Amino acid sequence: MSIPVRAFVAMMLMVYWVRPASSQLSSWEAENEAGHQAFLQGHYVEAQNHFLAAIISAKQMGDDDPHNVTALNNLAALYMREGRYADAEQLYLQALSIRKDISGTEDRESATIHSNLGALYYKQGRYFDAESLYKSALDIRAKLHVPEDAQEGSILSNLGVLYYVQGKYSPAEALFQSALAIQAKAPGAEPIDQATLLNNLGMIYREQGKYSDAENAFEGAVAFLEKSAESQNPETATILCNWASLFKSEGKYSRAEPLFTRALAMREKLLGPNHPDVAASLNYLAVLYLLQGKYSKVQPLAQRALAIREQSLGRENMGVAEILNTLGSLYKKRHEYLKAEQSYQRASEILTKAFGSDNPSAARALLNLGSLYVEEGKLAQAEPLLKTSLDSMQKSLGPVHPDVALADATLATLYLKQNGYEEAESYCQDALDILGKSSMPQYPALIEVLDTYASLLSKTNRRAQAELFETRVMTYKAEFREINGGK
Repeated sequence: MSIPVRAFVAMMLMVYWVRPASSQLSSWEAENEAGHQAFLQGHYVEAQNHFLAAIISAKQMGDDDPHNVTALNNLAALYMREGRYADAEQLYLQALSIRKDISGTEDRESATIHSNLGALYYKQGRYFDAESLYKSALDIRAKLHVPEDAQEGSILSNLGVLYYVQGKYSPAEALFQSALAIQAKAPGAEPIDQATLLNNLGMIYREQGKYSDAENAFEGAVAFLEKSAESQNPETATILCNWASLFKSEGKYSRAEPLFTRALAMREKLLGPNHPDVAASLNYLAVLYLLQGKYSKVQPLAQRALAIREQSLGRENMGVAEILNTLGSLYKKRHEYLKAEQSYQRASEILTKAFGSDNPSAARALLNLGSLYVEEGKLAQAEPLLKTSLDSMQKSLGPVHPDVALADATLATLYLKQNGYEEAESYCQDALDILGKSSMPQYPALIEVLDTYASLLSKTNRRAQAELFETRVMTYKAEFREINGGK
């Protein structure tokens, strides 16, 4: 059983900016606003210069002046976008300290900084700290009886992102829907805010196998940005990647590649060649080429992505695990089994340590390792891994998710190799039942399962039934080639 390779798709965080409201802008206000506009256009050096100038102007009014808090918050948001996480954290903590010294208690702007610092900790994989800060921000607003506004929508959205990566899809979706309702009527909400929420809903729908709903959400997100002056922005690249990943999930590789390539070029231009988001784009393309059998293109992309992420995020980050899974799958295809095992094991250890074994990402890593052992004939080692993976996916994703079908199908292959025909048939039937409920054919998975079932039927002297399944395999292969331009 060949497990389709997955690349994590990116949820989008919302960092709340503090912007001047007066019509007659002072020097520091003008610098802040100019910095914000430069940031939206992806002109990061220019944005940094404006924010630094704003800090200098604010300090002329005193180190503890409230204007300094605003400028520090905004410069920290820029550094976070650039992957300068340590610099961003220092600025957020400095701003929070000043804010508390000024007011003597937590106030509305403290809630803003709590939320933004939470977003930074999320990016660093510090999920417990991030959740604590998001909830603290919401508690501060509740105590102050702050009306619903764009900032509250951003905090709810970020908390939803956190739940998403932990596999808590139902509460995540509820938070995104609440945030979208707030943003639709909130004064000051920008197109990027609504685009972000639609993107995140698209991600939830994709994980739940609701591909039509997901495509509508991504299309709506792009439409929001195309109506604004923000189309050349890193967030646009993220949505393009997520939309392309949806096409990849549907087997529409020829529609995915140009979107991935466009997003990579946009990120390299806006963020520089060594940003973690550039690594994400490199890995997306590597996975796509792996699925297409273009193996010579995979390794240089994946190795460059791995080097970027290890240097910028650390060796134990979940993004590193993602690329290790890609490399493991490449080595498996090349029958370099020791390298594949090492890559999969390291990825599994990172994800299990970060999330626990019941998280979908950790379960998928176990599935990859178990599938490798099946291919190598190490069936005794594979079986407990596959059963653990299946149980975890059923708990976290629900019993009818397509990834559950992949675990079923891999177990069917294992039992077929052991001549456990009854168990193999049961798992094949479970997999086909799940895949049959999808809104569209899951071509690679269906082809694999039907091949396995046809082999099982042949071995159990049911040749006429086997031929029916073989015919279905040929039909799906033809359809799959057609949607990919005959390739």
